[in-house]
Amino acid sequence: MTPAGRRESDPRAEALLMRFTSRFGAVDGPVPVDALATDLLGLFVIESDDIEVSGLLVPDTRYVYLNAREARESAGRRRFTLAHEIGHWVCQCDEGRSESPEPIMCRPADMSAKVDTALEREANNFAASLLMPEGRVRDAANRGMDVDAAAELFGVSDIAMEWRYFNLEITDQRPKRS
Repeated sequence: MTPAGRRESDPRAEALLMRFTSRFGAVDGPVPVDALATDLLGLFVIESDDIEVSGLLVPDTRYVYLNAREARESAGRRRFTLAHEIGHWVCQCDEGRSESPEPIMCRPADMSAKVDTALEREANNFAASLLMPEGRVRDAANRGMDVDAAAELFGVSDIAMEWRYFNLEITDQRPKRS
């Protein structure tokens, strides 16, 4: 953790992105999170109207379910949820920290600052680090890019970019929303 509860970038996300670029080429626009999940990690991504959670990882089948309604409402939210589930895969499954093939469910409440669960915070930080790589975000900020423009460049929501700018200490303005 950095000062004032800020989160540092997750080096596992950077390493995963480096693996992707060494295999498939450089990423100029938004991180191709779907290709990363399917082509690099061998996960199966399914959008479903039948789940009540934002995302669901089923480790033993390698299935990632995304809430289709939420995906239709916000492409940025969909991308972040998928990156979050990839975070669970990399941080808990690949590292052998999950001894059970039990599904990992991510409810909307788990994405809020009020929920204090280490695994959800870890997956959120991984997702932010993956979708908004620190070096690229700092470059955008150094070029004078505001939060809205940077969010569009990285294919994320404004609130996700606000938190990223705050956590990287590009701004000291703490986001008012979660």
